[in-house]
Amino acid sequence: MTQTREMNMKGCQITDTEEIRAILENSGICRLGFSENGVPYVIPINYGYTYKDGVITLFFHSTRIGRKIDIMKENPLVCFEADYVIRIDPDKNPDRNAVIWESIVGTGTMQEVTDFDEKRLLLGNMMRVFKRYNPHYCPTPLTDSRVINIKVFKLVLDEFKAKRLYHA
Repeated sequence: MTQTREMNMKGCQITDTEEIRAILENSGICRLGFSENGVPYVIPINYGYTYKDGVITLFFHSTRIGRKIDIMKENPLVCFEADYVIRIDPDKNPDRNAVIWESIVGTGTMQEVTDFDEKRLLLGNMMRVFKRYNPHYCPTPLTDSRVINIKVFKLVLDEFKAKRLYHA
């Protein structure tokens, strides 16, 4: 992870590996930001991830055609954001509207995954994260034809920052 800029609110920064992993586990949906001819384009998308030796790698699936596919061919540099809100029990907190908001933001270069076995593994990882986010989710079996027909992308974050804010 390369840090190019100091976080403005250093007291809010999260550096603990397990706390960062908890944000990735609990968010379930993230936003990807692209740039198309200098114009921003942001999409919500579910994801899978690994976090090993301080490096976060995110995985995404997609149909074979579409705007994000076209943009990534021209400019694979993307930004990533995921967040999670923890509602504080109003009976235990005098400020009944209080929440803790945790987020992670990063940048990296998107790469298409073409190896069949790696695609199957990453799709399984995405299902695991989404099932945690949505316990009612019933994944469709990863048949060979399904794996072949889905595009899978990998984003190794070059840089990321995580933070926690208390909002009352």
